Amino acid sequence: MSDTATNKKAILDLEGGTCTSCSIAIEHFGKKLKGVSDIYVDRGTSTIQLSYNGDPETIDKIVGMVDRIGYSAALRTTE
Repeated sequence: MSDTATNKKAILDLEGGTCTSCSIAIEHFGKKLKGVSDIYVDRGTSTIQLSYNGDPETIDKIVGMVDRIGYSAALRTTE
């Protein structure tokens, strides 16, 4: 039950983590993080598409989570 009017979108570059089980793990753990409305790993472009609450800490949490499971993510753009 998120307020989509205040949600922002971000794209993160993903290094590693492009197999099916890797992307499922990133999406599964990402959806559990506070502030994340939706997260999708696009294996074709090696990106993470994120809908979140606009708090920069949420992006930091995603980057940290991806790092903890053995891959690397870096912010490309936000809207």
